[in-house]
Amino acid sequence: MSTQLDDEKRQLKSSEIPLHPRQPNKWLHFAARISFVLGILLQIFVITGGALWWHGYIGMVVRPDTARNSRTFEGRQPSPFHPPALCHPPLPAAVTLPQPSLASIPFSSASRRLRSFLELTMLTEDIDGLTVGVVTPDGLFFDESFGQLRANETHRGSKKAPDTDSLYRIASISKMFCALELMVLKQRKILDWDDPVHRFLSNFTYNTDDWGQHLNGEGQASSFQKASPITLRQLASHMSGIGRDFPPISVGSWPKMGNISVEINTRESTLKSIANIPLVVPQYSSPVHSNTGFSLLGWTLTAAANTTSTYADLVHRDLFEPLNIGSSFNVTAENAHRIVVPSTMPQLADLDLTDVDNSSEGQYSSLRDLAKVMQTFLVPSRAGSLLSSYSMREWLRPLHAFPDDMTEMGAPWEIRKITDTYGRPRRWYGQGGHLRVYQSKFSFNPDAGFGVVVLMTGRYSDAEGIALKAVQIYQAAFDWHVAQITDMLYGGRWVSEDQKSEATTVVLDGGLWLVKMVLQGTDVFKTLEGPTPISKSYGLWATGRTDEFRIGIGRASPEANCFPFVASFDPLYARKAPIDLILFEGVGSGRFMKVPSADVTLTKV
Repeated sequence: MSTQLDDEKRQLKSSEIPLHPRQPNKWLHFAARISFVLGILLQIFVITGGALWWHGYIGMVVRPDTARNSRTFEGRQPSPFHPPALCHPPLPAAVTLPQPSLASIPFSSASRRLRSFLELTMLTEDIDGLTVGVVTPDGLFFDESFGQLRANETHRGSKKAPDTDSLYRIASISKMFCALELMVLKQRKILDWDDPVHRFLSNFTYNTDDWGQHLNGEGQASSFQKASPITLRQLASHMSGIGRDFPPISVGSWPKMGNISVEINTRESTLKSIANIPLVVPQYSSPVHSNTGFSLLGWTLTAAANTTSTYADLVHRDLFEPLNIGSSFNVTAENAHRIVVPSTMPQLADLDLTDVDNSSEGQYSSLRDLAKVMQTFLVPSRAGSLLSSYSMREWLRPLHAFPDDMTEMGAPWEIRKITDTYGRPRRWYGQGGHLRVYQSKFSFNPDAGFGVVVLMTGRYSDAEGIALKAVQIYQAAFDWHVAQITDMLYGGRWVSEDQKSEATTVVLDGGLWLVKMVLQGTDVFKTLEGPTPISKSYGLWATGRTDEFRIGIGRASPEANCFPFVASFDPLYARKAPIDLILFEGVGSGRFMKVPSADVTLTKV
C-alpha cells in the first residue's frame, strides 16, 4: 500500500520520463553540435522574451484547463515582495496541532542560529540591554537576554544582565493593551466598536474644517457633525484623522526654526487642541499614527466602564490581575529592582506619563508578561484567556491596506506580510514601541503557530528588524512541523471495508490535496468534471474546526485566484450533509475519514 502512495506522490511532484541509454552511433557528434547551437538560441530567446515580458511588452497566457496546479500568471509581477501564485489550500493552523519539541533538529538548529544572530547584533550595534523571546501556545520556546540591566551604572556589580522578568518601557505596545481593554468591554456589551466618542465624553468635539478653510479663517471651528462622528474603532486603528501629539509643539518658524514652544500636556489642553485643529485627513481615509488618539481612547474606555478610577486602575482590574502579570505604569518600591535602565537618557526609566498618556505609551512590561498575553492571543480558547475565539477572530483583521502590498493597519495592529517557506504571504499582527532609547516589538501569527517579542534599550532602534529575523529563522522549522503533523493526521490512502470506496490524500507544497476519491464505485473527479477530468487534485481546506475540511471544488486562475473557492464551498447536499465535507476521526492506527454525503467511512491503510 505504501508503495502505491509513494508512486502517486512522485507522479505529482514530477512528470519526467526516464531516458533509456542508447548506443552511440555515427550521428552522435553531429547531434551534439546541433543541440549546442539550439541551446544557445534557446537561451537568447528565453532571456529576450523574459525581458520583454517583465517590462510588459508581452503577456504569459495560462490555459484554463491547466491552471489549477500552475504557478504561472499573466503579465508582470505586481510586487517585488511576494510574486503572485495560484490559490492553494492552507494547511491547518499550527496552533490547532500538537506542539513541536525544542529538541527536534529543525528547532534546535533555528535556536542556535537566532542566538548567534543576537550575539552578533550585540557586538555590532549600540545596544545596552536586549531580551528576545519566541512564544508558542505552550509558552516561551526561546528566551535569551544580553547586555546590562542598569547600563547607566559603573560600579561593581552593575554588569548584571536583564532576564525574563525584567521590566522594559514598551512605549506604543501600550496601545495594544488599550485596544485589548476595548475588546474586553465590548465582549461585556458595555460598548461597541462604532460607538462615537461623544456617547461617553459628552463635551467632546472636533474640528471638521479643511486646512484651507482653517488657515483663512473661513471655517467653523469646533463644529460637530453627527453624520461623521469619531468612533472607538477609528481611535483604535489610527483612522480618526486626529494629529500625532496634541497640544502640538510649535517651532515658531520653518525651515529655520525659531523659539520652541511646548504647552503642558493635560487632558483639558488635549481636548481643546482636538476641538480647534483640523484633522490631518478625514476619518477612514488613511491611517495617521496618533498618540493623542489613544490617550483619548483610554479616557473614553474609563468613562464607559463607569468608574471614577484612572485608566491604569481599569487595566489592572480587567487585564493585569486576570492574566496574573506584573506589568505596571510607574516605578514602585516593589518593582524598581526589575526596571531596565539605558546608559543614555536614564531619566526615561522612571518618567511618569500619568493618566494623560498611559494608554498611549506609559506601560512597563517584561518578556514573561508579554509571553502570557501572546499565548492567549495564539489560542484564545485556553484557560485564562480574556477574549473568546470569536472576539479574537474579529479583532485580527486589517482595516487598511497600504499600496506597498506588504503592510496593513488593524486596530491597533501594525500588520506585515511575511512569506512562508512556500512563498505565500502571511499576515503577522504586531505592535512596535519606540520611546527614544526604549525599543520593542510584539508580533505573532496563529496560523504559523508562534510569535516573537523583542525588548531593547540603547541607541540602536531596529527592534522590528530583529523580530523579522527571528520570524524568518523559525518559519521554516514551524512550516516543516505543520507539514509533518498534517501528513501524519490527514495524509495517506484510505479504503472502505467493502473496498468500494477509496481516497488518497497527500501533503505537497504547503497544502493538503485530495488526489483520488472513489465513493461507492463512482469516481468523484469524473462526477465533478465529466468523463475526462482535467484536475489532478483538489485542495482540502481546513475550516478551523478540529478534523474538519471542505473540498476546494472551484478552479483557480490567475485572474480570479481564491475567489472561485469561496464561491464554490457548500454547493450541494446529500443525506443532509454538504457534498464537499470531509471529516476525520480516531487516533493512530484507528484513524478514519468520513464522507457524510455518501455515508462512507474509510480507514487509513
